[in-house]
Amino acid sequence: MNHPLKNIDFRWLLASRVAGNLSLGFAEVPLMWWVLETTGQASLVATVALIGAIGALIAAPLGGVWADRGHKRHLIQFTYAADALVQLAMIWGIASGHLELWGVYVLVGLASLFGNLRSPALGALQPLLLEPNQYQQGNAVMSLATTLGMAASFALAGTATGFLGVAGALWVGLGLVVLAALLLIPIREPQVLSHTAHQQPARAMLEGLRFIRRTPVVFWIVVIAMLINLILAPFGALAAPYAKGLGGGAADYGLLTAALMVGQLAGLVMMNFIRMRNPFLTFLLGTWGLAGGVGLLAVAPHLIVALALLALFGVAASFMNVQAMTLAQQAIPKEMMGRVFGVLQGLNMGVQPLGLATTSGLLAVMGVRSIFAAMGALMLLASLAWFQRPVRSALKIAGAWPERALGGN
Repeated sequence: MNHPLKNIDFRWLLASRVAGNLSLGFAEVPLMWWVLETTGQASLVATVALIGAIGALIAAPLGGVWADRGHKRHLIQFTYAADALVQLAMIWGIASGHLELWGVYVLVGLASLFGNLRSPALGALQPLLLEPNQYQQGNAVMSLATTLGMAASFALAGTATGFLGVAGALWVGLGLVVLAALLLIPIREPQVLSHTAHQQPARAMLEGLRFIRRTPVVFWIVVIAMLINLILAPFGALAAPYAKGLGGGAADYGLLTAALMVGQLAGLVMMNFIRMRNPFLTFLLGTWGLAGGVGLLAVAPHLIVALALLALFGVAASFMNVQAMTLAQQAIPKEMMGRVFGVLQGLNMGVQPLGLATTSGLLAVMGVRSIFAAMGALMLLASLAWFQRPVRSALKIAGAWPERALGGN
């Protein structure tokens, strides 16, 4: 089996996505810093971030419909061009002194809109460029590169904001957005016949939702992914009081967050060299790893134990994410890939504000350790889904014939 990196079109897509992810920090960090310096209110920074998350609920399913109408590469490039215009508007507003808080809300909302219109097309384009037996390694490589790109982005953006100022950092982000669009030009996109060209968007979205509901293995992948996002979204809010409860300080809080990221990166590296041939076992052990990683934080006696548990959670999450994406690519017909991915992204992003709101309410009535215990119990309960007969049958087929698509091509 050829490694996906031997595919020139995949390499162009990989380079474009890394450039796109590098640009994220150069938009968010300087803008959030400007909001904090201008208003002096940290709560408004959170409000700006919340607006971005809400945009996914609307834009991602619609982006999936448009992606299935063909020319995914053109849609991605169009949204990058729109992102560049938003960046220019931010730069002009800050440089001229005319940018106000309501303008920030509008620009962040637009940036979120275009980013989430783009994401389903990116997800649907990748499997078109690869053979089915390359999906797992392709997902592992792409996830590793884009995760590293995003992590580097925020660190570099903070440094750039300090040296170049807010407007200067935004100019760097603008250059990266333009680069991401240009790197897509050489890609030869295979065309897939679709019947969505003359469909109403709402009807096309419902088709994607119905496919998820009627395909047990995809349905439970969605449920588990939503649970992971429910846990990860409020982690930052829980990690600080948890570190304090362990007798630590700000440095220990940073270590807890880093342990999760290190675990995810380690898992993605391993997935580049390991071929998972038993999806059922991967999902079952992965879900148990998630349950143990978060649930045992309730009884962790020392920081070292907590760091190990969070690293375990990160490894399990990366294994689950790559395997889930691989199975979804096998199960979803290529002509429906955009719509289904759009619905998946909308649901996963939509639960993040719910996770934050739920955690805020729970913190008023129970301790951090009790919340972690409840999260672990919930994940353990969710693992029972993999024992359902339709799900096990689908996972068995995926393990026996990884080169075949479960939902047809």
